[in-house]
Amino acid sequence: MNPFNDPVGAFERVASSRPHHPAVIDGDLVVSFGDLHLDVLFRCEALLTAGLEPGGRVAIVAESSADFLSTALAVWRAGGVLVTVYPSSSHDDLQYALESSEPVLVVAGEAQQEAVSAALTTTPIASIELFQPTSVRTDTEPNPANLREPLSLICFSSGTTSRPKAIMLTATAVHNCAETYGEVWHLSSDDRGIVCLPMAWMYGLASTSLALLLRGATTIVVRRARPDLLAAAMRRHQATFIAGVTTTFAKLAMHAKDEGLGQETFGALRLCISGGEPRNEAAFERWTSVSGVSVLDAYCSSECLPLVTYDPTVDPEPRPGSAGKLVPRAQLRIVDANGDDVAAGEVGEGLSTGPGLMLGYWRDPDQTEQALTPDGWYRTKDLVRMDEDGYVFVVGRLSDVIIRGGINISPGEVERALRMHPDVLDVTVVGLQDDMYGERVVAAVVAAEGLDVDALRAHAEETLTAYKRPSEYVVVNEFPVTSTGKVDRRALAARLDDAASTAARD
Repeated sequence: MNPFNDPVGAFERVASSRPHHPAVIDGDLVVSFGDLHLDVLFRCEALLTAGLEPGGRVAIVAESSADFLSTALAVWRAGGVLVTVYPSSSHDDLQYALESSEPVLVVAGEAQQEAVSAALTTTPIASIELFQPTSVRTDTEPNPANLREPLSLICFSSGTTSRPKAIMLTATAVHNCAETYGEVWHLSSDDRGIVCLPMAWMYGLASTSLALLLRGATTIVVRRARPDLLAAAMRRHQATFIAGVTTTFAKLAMHAKDEGLGQETFGALRLCISGGEPRNEAAFERWTSVSGVSVLDAYCSSECLPLVTYDPTVDPEPRPGSAGKLVPRAQLRIVDANGDDVAAGEVGEGLSTGPGLMLGYWRDPDQTEQALTPDGWYRTKDLVRMDEDGYVFVVGRLSDVIIRGGINISPGEVERALRMHPDVLDVTVVGLQDDMYGERVVAAVVAAEGLDVDALRAHAEETLTAYKRPSEYVVVNEFPVTSTGKVDRRALAARLDDAASTAARD
């Protein structure tokens, strides 16, 4: 048997070896591995009694919790396909996700049941808290035939495309993701990891929660990535590990400074991982100054994961700007516009493959064909480079490139330069329509009190080539974010464009 294709079996082996060890801390609830396993068995039996058959799709629309984890494991144990849907989805996105995936059953949190009922009226709904499913649909279309491996999970992208993409994954992909991160990050039963990421996202489910559980570590659920809640959980539970997005650590650093927090709060931490967004070295340095722990990186996409991260025993401090090195079993090519490999150190589009490669997009063969090369590589649409030591640098997104007067500008490069200014707490650079140049470079800045925009403009003149410098600087309190906490560049650009149009009319 492939050692990387059975997340349920791996969990049950851990549960049998340390039944009394805390598996999940969810608020005041502490669930041991043995009790979590019993709940998985109970929910599995309930699903089978309700009529779930092999391959039946079961959707979860709920906040992260111990119940979420036991339900996910129970669906897989019963032979079902798990469908994860963000509980914060708008009505249209929720309806799209449920109607397109056609689950035989929806498991919903108490706070989501009304929205689920409004979005999908033909499918039984079970409470994730009480979990008493009585029936399942029997009239849904079967899973796609002729897949290279059986379908195990459908998750939806958190990007800013017109509709979230439904990504089909195998049990091999899920298990390999959890096992690989557990291996590279050296997770053990001594670890207590905070999960403040939605478990509907692979980053929250496989990369962190399952990575912790399959290593016998304790998962600490924090449903909201508010810095006050995170700091309190770290202090209360002496957390050793936390993963988040860039914004998580930027806000934590600000909170720690405002509240005068230090080693008494964060002293147990040994590992901080950021993923999902470009690195903000200035914010990470502020976090390290109060916590004593560097922020390492993880880079991949749900379509092919894991890919790049740091081994903290090899690199306790990150190489500035780098997401780390390739993980075991993953492969990366960097190609030019013609699909040819670029020379070492040059920038190109990243292509990835490995055990975590998706099966494709659910019921969307055209989009699948666009995303995958004929020989099985996923087109990341990220601009990356690899240095001579094997460190990978994510330069930006192909889709984010600003074209000004026919010249390509990477927002990430401009952001990195502006973050070097001491009064810039964070910055996002977008391209807005310009009648003369096609697009103009605009910087939205979260600033420290007293930022002098003219001084920031002078800083840009010293650090950036003329055509890369922003033509406008807009000070904002915060950026709009996606359901996973990443900056929503499309929404930000629309907001800035509206503000500019209003100002022009006035």
